[in-house]
Amino acid sequence: MAKKTVKKVDIIKTPEGICLNEKSFGKVHELEKKTSIFGVEEYIYRGKLHQGEITFVGGEGLKDVYPTKEGENHGYTLEGEAQKLFQAENALVRHSESEDRDFVYVNPRSVLKFVGDSRKNYEIHIRIYDNCYGNGNNRWVVIFAK
Repeated sequence: MAKKTVKKVDIIKTPEGICLNEKSFGKVHELEKKTSIFGVEEYIYRGKLHQGEITFVGGEGLKDVYPTKEGENHGYTLEGEAQKLFQAENALVRHSESEDRDFVYVNPRSVLKFVGDSRKNYEIHIRIYDNCYGNGNNRWVVIFAK
C-alpha cells in the first residue's frame, strides 16, 4: 500500500484560510475549506496528528490564532470524537449531558492538546463562530471529529 503524502504548508507562501498547527511537533497543515451541513464555512483536516499542543492559525504570516484568548466567552466546543481526542489545560471545561459536547472556556494561558492515537487517521471539522455571521471576532471554534 502506497504511503499517502500529507499536505504541509509552505510558510513562505502562506495560504488563505485556516491551518492546523501541530505546535508541539512543528508541522502546519493546510485545511480544506467547504460549506458545512449548517450552511457556514468549515475547515477539514484528514490524516494523522502527533500528540501535543495544537492551534488553528491563519491570516498574514499565520499570525492569527483561533479562537482568540482575550476577552470573555472565548473558547472551543468539542463534539463527537473530539471530546476524546483533545484535552484542554488551564481552561474551564463543562460537559453538556443534554447536547453531549464539551464547552471549553479559554484564557491567555489555555492550551489545547491532541491526546488521540497518533497512528490513526482522523477527520476533523472546524467551524469558527461568530465569523460565520459576519462578526469577525474569532472568539469561538467548534471542533467535530470522527
